[in-house]
Parts: sequence; C-alpha cells; structure tokens
Amino acid sequence: MVTSFVLKVASRCNLNCSYCYMYNLGDKTYLKQPKFMSMDTIRIFAQKLSRYGTENSLKSFQIVFHGGEPLLYPKEFYRESIKIFRELLNNSYFDFVIQTNGVGLDEEWYDLFNELNIRVGISMDGPKEYHDKYRVFHNGKGSYDDVQQAIELGLNKGMHGVLSVVNLNITPIELYQEFKNLNIPSFNLLLPDGHFDKLPDDTIKEKVNTSGYTPYADWLIELFEIWKSDSKRPDMRFFKTLIQLIVGEEVGDQMIGLKKNGVAVLETNGNLEVADSIRACYEGITRNEINIHTHEIDAVLEDPLFDIYINSHQMVNEKCLNCPIYEICGGGFLLNRYSNENGFDNPTIYCHDMIKLVTHIQNDLIDSLPADVCKEMQLSKVSYLEIVEELENKTSFTIHENIKDKLLAYSLV
Repeated sequence: MVTSFVLKVASRCNLNCSYCYMYNLGDKTYLKQPKFMSMDTIRIFAQKLSRYGTENSLKSFQIVFHGGEPLLYPKEFYRESIKIFRELLNNSYFDFVIQTNGVGLDEEWYDLFNELNIRVGISMDGPKEYHDKYRVFHNGKGSYDDVQQAIELGLNKGMHGVLSVVNLNITPIELYQEFKNLNIPSFNLLLPDGHFDKLPDDTIKEKVNTSGYTPYADWLIELFEIWKSDSKRPDMRFFKTLIQLIVGEEVGDQMIGLKKNGVAVLETNGNLEVADSIRACYEGITRNEINIHTHEIDAVLEDPLFDIYINSHQMVNEKCLNCPIYEICGGGFLLNRYSNENGFDNPTIYCHDMIKLVTHIQNDLIDSLPADVCKEMQLSKVSYLEIVEELENKTSFTIHENIKDKLLAYSLV
C-alpha cells in the first residue's frame, strides 16, 4: 500500500541545479502546472487520505513537503496544512518531513517546523567549490554560503540531516571531512539521476556494465572505509541499509532491497503520480489522468507506470533475477534501468557498481564477525568477478512474459 506521499507544494525553485530532474533533464511539463499547491487541494487530499486510511486499516502516514523549493510558500501554508491533516485524521500518526535546498531557512522557519513537528532535511553537495558549481541561483551565483548558514543554525534547531548526490569529482575524504567539519549528525547519498540514454556526467557510455568499470563502487567503497573507521561517525542511511539487507533484514527503499515502493507524488495541480525523478526518462512519462479532485487515492494503483514503480523490485530484468545479490540490490532504482530501446527491461546503469559495493561490504562484515556467527547467519564471502562471470553464463530464472511486456511498453523504439 501507499503510505508515503510527497507533496510538490511548489513547482518552481529559486535554484537552478544543473543535474535537477525537475528542470534540467528534459521534461518541461511543470510549466503547465500551477506554481503552488492550493489549500483546497490540501484539504481534498486530506479528506481522501482519511477515507483511504479507513478502507485499508492504515493509521500511519509520511507526508513530505517538497518542490521545486517548498520554502517559496509562506509559513502560514504549513501551519494550516498541518492543522487540516491532524483535524481530518485525528486518530492517525504522521511523520512530517520537509526537504529544502536551505536557501532562506532561518530561525523563524526552524521555530515553525519545531512547533509543527516537521523534520527538516537539507540538500547539499559538499565543499563550497563543488556545491557552487552545481547548486546555483538563476543568476549563476553559488548557494553554498546560504546553505552552510542554514545547516549551522539547524544544529541547535533539530535539523534532521543532509542529502547529497554522489559527485565523483569530489574525493570521498573531502566530502566526509566537509560534513564532519559542519558537525552534521546524519547524511545520505543519492546516485545521480541517469539512465542508458542520458548517463551521468563523466560516465563512459561504452564501458557501462562491463567488467571492471565500477567508478561509483570505487568511490563509495572508499567512503565506506572512512565512515567505518570513524568512531564518531554520523548516521549514514545508505550504508546502514545495505548492511541490514546483507544480514537478512527486510528493509529497503526505492533504491535497494525487495520492499514495495509505497510512495506517491501529489503534484501542485492535484495529480497523483509515481516518483517525479522518473520524468527524467522522457517528456511526460509520469503524467496521467488521476487527480485527487476527481479520484480516490487508490486509483493511482491502476496507473500502468505506477504498477511498475510500486513493484519495481519484483518487476526486474532477467539478469537481475539470476544475480546472487538480487535480494540486496533489488534491481536498483527504476529510473536508472531505463533505455529508449528497452524501456525498463534493463539492469540498472549501476549494476556492476552495486555488485562490487555489496560484495565489499559483505566480505568486510564477515571479516569482523566470529566464524560461528557467520555460519549461523549463513554469511559467506563473495567475489565481484565471480558474480560477473556467473551472470554471463547463468539463466536459471526467466522473466514472466507479462512482466517483460510491461517493462518494454515504455520503450521509444
């Protein structure tokens, strides 16, 4: 079931980040939407959410205020929105989150979010010279100084953590030291929003998913070793989730693991859609006719693309089904599997990176545990090269024809 909703309360942003899936990866459909979500849409969504929760015996929801940039909306919007949710779903538990670029995040904003019990996450891309190269205002000026100030203020105001996109041009030690210097309590990393026909910068197209070409794994492994050796390490969700998956825990998210993606996006006009980063595949791919003003929430489950998205760790390429780390990787994030030729019927562009990263962490974990514990947990050492060779020769499991047709339906060839 869908229990997490990303509310795109603003469809515009005060920054112009070069890699942004919203504005700089080809999809311009946001221009046809309202700049801000109306309070009427919030109220109708809350009413539908109450009915949806009752019909499905759901009592806990996550609401993420997102954009664009959500701080472009005035403070009263958040006060009124939270009031509506709590009044209309007074027997439900809410995890309210706001993800912001940090620009304009001052003491008054923090006081409001603390009052309303909204957790604050800030997007930041490392040291100033790198952050200011990508996360810039529309006039080209970098935003680092504003974001640094917001983070420093947030340390005493309950800031939840920092979110960054992996940048191979930043050395892992530079990134880690930056976060340590800022005393950031928690950070998480996202792999760049790319696919086979729109690869991340500096990726060598001919080498993607070939043996030995693992630039992201090499970078993440170095960061993992730095993080692991730090006795006062900040919380790092990506590594912790991988460790939990390796030891058999049923965790995960839209990037890794086998859990279903119970997340839906509510656009400013009331449309219910899949994760908005999927729009980086091609213009209009996420758009549908399902709107909260005319439909119930569970209507989104009838959307063919949402069906693939929510089940994306089960609807995977045949190579994934035969991979020894499938239950950990889960085939990767849906966007990263896309190609114009095969739609979503591909392994992720980070396939080899994930194999190498997972095998490294698993072997490292085994080295740190007593032999009897490893035996009890059924942990054994694995080799990146052996897995790659096995994938080239093994096809024990085949993809169901119906699933293959669904994945191929989004090809443009």
